[in-house]
Amino acid sequence: MKIAFYIPFFNNIGGVESWIYYIGKLYGKDRDITIYYIDGDEKQINRLLPIFKVKKFYNQEINCDVAIFAYTTPDKEIECFKAKKERVQFIHACYSVAYGIKEFKKNPLIDRYIAVSQTAADDMYRISGFMPEVIHNPIYFDKPKKVLRLISATRIAEDKGSIWEKMKMFANMLIEKDIPFIWLVFTNNTKIKPNIRGITFMPPELKITDYIADSDYLVQFSKTEADCLSVKESLCVGTPVLVTNFDSAIENGVVDGKNGYIFNMDMTNIDVEKVYNNIPKFEYKVNNSEKEWNNLLGKPCKPKKDKLVEVICIVNRFFDIEHKCYRKKGDRWIVDEERAKSLINSKQQRAEGFTIMQLVDIID
Repeated sequence: MKIAFYIPFFNNIGGVESWIYYIGKLYGKDRDITIYYIDGDEKQINRLLPIFKVKKFYNQEINCDVAIFAYTTPDKEIECFKAKKERVQFIHACYSVAYGIKEFKKNPLIDRYIAVSQTAADDMYRISGFMPEVIHNPIYFDKPKKVLRLISATRIAEDKGSIWEKMKMFANMLIEKDIPFIWLVFTNNTKIKPNIRGITFMPPELKITDYIADSDYLVQFSKTEADCLSVKESLCVGTPVLVTNFDSAIENGVVDGKNGYIFNMDMTNIDVEKVYNNIPKFEYKVNNSEKEWNNLLGKPCKPKKDKLVEVICIVNRFFDIEHKCYRKKGDRWIVDEERAKSLINSKQQRAEGFTIMQLVDIID
């Protein structure tokens, strides 16, 4: 039996596009099915080529046994499909809600109406008076791959060497091996515009360990690090690391294959499949020189802490000398009590019209 599906346009993302793909994966191997289309996303169309015959539609006459239309289709196009058995119209939406349609009439050129859910069928009944058949959408998927979750917390600055080039190189290696990944890069570098699928730049976070603990690896590809804190933080929370072979990584206890992977500076010894398939589990004891710090800082005592005050700017514009930035009306920030008094009582500031500060709250 010859079956023709008519999908005039393929979006780069959408339910109908998944619908026809799943039909193909489940039923296309032993069916004579041809997909006809006018235009659309090349990737969506290309993934159908190994499954179906896929042809352009240009109002040519098409001989088939069954013609299936994914959307409401103009009569002129329907008539091109000379179906010996039947023409079928699928209903992929709740027309009254999605499109505001209040009335729908059957097309005499269509032999069967099929809704993809009872919800869609009930909606059609409300606006047309007839109840379509229901055939739920098929679902097909290969066993899902694990998404590799990477994190970096780095300035991506000149003193780190060609760190961004190395990061791009590693990302492209993952892409070439079809390894799905999400790489969050927390950085203050605003000059670089990441354009690699999977990499997202994030603004700096003071408390980064929450994100590190939720990742598969922390990545640091520096040319040198005196004592890389993000590597130590990562190992302390049980997240393995991917590092270039800077000396302090080894000094801090990174062991290739045990609690991470160590790469050459030229990135020549990388096995991304090993990284993906063999994520190390380990225990780690940090060397934080506790004895030496106690000797340096002396015996514990109860220090007198400065009171902290929240202040608010109540003029349109004010240059904050202490933080070297402009404040606008409504801005709030925290200062110590001495600075707060200076801001509130400064005659010079009042005279020059910079700002008048008012005490909002005292924080214990």
